[in-house]
Amino acid sequence: MKKLFFTLPAVIFVLFPFLTGCLNLERSYPEKKYFVLDASRDGEVESFQTGATLAVRRFQISPQFEGKSLIYRLSDSSYESDFYNEFFVPPVSLLTEEVHQWIRGSGLFQHTVDPSSYLEPSYILEGSITALYGDYRESTTPKAVLEIHFFLLHQVSESYKIIFQKQYRSEELLNGNTPDDLVKGWNNALKNMLTAFENDVRAAITSIGNRG
Repeated sequence: MKKLFFTLPAVIFVLFPFLTGCLNLERSYPEKKYFVLDASRDGEVESFQTGATLAVRRFQISPQFEGKSLIYRLSDSSYESDFYNEFFVPPVSLLTEEVHQWIRGSGLFQHTVDPSSYLEPSYILEGSITALYGDYRESTTPKAVLEIHFFLLHQVSESYKIIFQKQYRSEELLNGNTPDDLVKGWNNALKNMLTAFENDVRAAITSIGNRG
């Protein structure tokens, strides 16, 4: 009678179809979602041309908010990032572009460009994003928090001087606790902030025109 000898790899090869038939090797993970910000205007805007050119520089952002993941504030000292819900591109790029488009549609300046343009700007806009998170410290009243410090510079005698600066903070109550609700809250916060900023810039430019 002959004895049969099997090596370990041969045994595994023979049993593999049975093992895979018994085990479910597929894993289910939450699907990642990507968001953008949108502060589109409603209706027409009254023209207020200055004949000037504004350059919008890329904004700065606090390091804790520069990543693409949505940020949630859970307590006074505790924050959490959401791996599965992110901005489509870094938020500093989204906010810079939204501000750029808003000012372009305001009629405040004849041209609104980025710094790479060959046009010589009469004004330069800079900004620093200091807060961008969902505030969930009070579970019954979650809020979208956005804070930006704006600087408007005007060319005077071949140099630029700050003619207006202000820090704006907006906190929008959310209708729910989902990431979609949070992004909608940020959109409303940004829209309200830019409306106030536009009015302030209009007054600052009018003041310069009156002095000139």
